[in-house]
Amino acid sequence: MPTLYLVRHGETEHNLNHIIQGQIDSPLTELGKTQAEQTSNELKDIPFSACYYSPLGRTTKTAEIILKHHNIPAYADRNLMEFDMGVLEGEVNDHTLHGLEFKNFAIAPHKYITPVKNGETYESLTERVYNCCYNISNAHSDDEKILIVSHGGPLRSLLNPLINKPRSEFWLAPDVTPASVSIIKWHKGSELKLVTFAGTPKEAIEFDNSQQLNMVRPN
Repeated sequence: MPTLYLVRHGETEHNLNHIIQGQIDSPLTELGKTQAEQTSNELKDIPFSACYYSPLGRTTKTAEIILKHHNIPAYADRNLMEFDMGVLEGEVNDHTLHGLEFKNFAIAPHKYITPVKNGETYESLTERVYNCCYNISNAHSDDEKILIVSHGGPLRSLLNPLINKPRSEFWLAPDVTPASVSIIKWHKGSELKLVTFAGTPKEAIEFDNSQQLNMVRPN
């Protein structure tokens, strides 16, 4: 059962300024670099066999910071990239400004059936990320530990089902915070097993968003 260490990139300038990133890029802030350094120190003694990372600059830089403690093969994989947000990439991240499709994307994900122009759906994201991580797991033996550096959307698509979190609450707490580490075990041909969600052990996770009014905005 390979163990996958799933890391989100550190904070970026677009995160800080509430800009829709999607598959365009924005550099890490100084805080984002510090977050990546802290994660690097946290993971420095883990004997990783390989690293797979999204080729966007923010994930590439985060992986580079973590890998300074490891001499292992590292592979860029486009299937680990963030949600493709089409024509809205680079726009202000405000669901009141961009029409019904983006409003659904941000606050009613279960209703996001028709994507924004040139964008992708939740189903498309989930399929490519799941298949990517499945293939990574199948390429490694049960005792190996693998580092994966990706984005908030892809990691949520993989982790949320493991805590029975419905699509309607995709962006709600618990959050996949910048440079956080989530751990899953993935035995070939079997269910995924969640160990930690953004640093919190599975058994300690409790969430009820039924009364939550403040959304965790996607960016």
